[in-house]
Amino acid sequence: MVNHAPAQQLVQGQSLGLRSVAGHTLGNHTCAAPSMSPSPSKTSENHSDSDSNQGSDGLVGPSRAEGGWKNQPRNSISHKQKKLFYMWLLDNTRFPFPTENERLAYLDVDHVSEKQFKYWFANIRCRQFTKHRDSEGNLYFAPNAKFYESCIRMGLAIPHAIPADVRRVMKQPRKYSMRRL
Repeated sequence: MVNHAPAQQLVQGQSLGLRSVAGHTLGNHTCAAPSMSPSPSKTSENHSDSDSNQGSDGLVGPSRAEGGWKNQPRNSISHKQKKLFYMWLLDNTRFPFPTENERLAYLDVDHVSEKQFKYWFANIRCRQFTKHRDSEGNLYFAPNAKFYESCIRMGLAIPHAIPADVRRVMKQPRKYSMRRL
């Protein structure tokens, strides 16, 4: 049976999961207990106030009102970077994994972080390519309709014919786009 006692009545050392109330343990970090007496508690001596990750609501982590993680800007890849990456993918549709040298060369374009580069390619492979195995059991990838739609939207010339089964499920491109390429 779970004890649903108010936060003020919980004893020091009890864990409340990922977010914890002041005076309780979170992993190997113990928050300082609210003290009514002027003397500091034992746990507050273990760390300074600058180490505390406690929000104004008494819970660990930044609150939404204090500009928490939801208010941080999203680091998106620029249009120039996407276009460059899609051009590379058009030439390497059978095996869309950049080599170490290619990866290092593309990291210099608009200062893309290695993590962004890795996650962008992983997401594209997952969302816009289909895995297949040939008769010998070797893995290869085939782009789906979403990939070709993205290339057309980016204004890229597709160097090979789009397979008929993929062309059938593609959405028709809009004739009048509000966005300039």
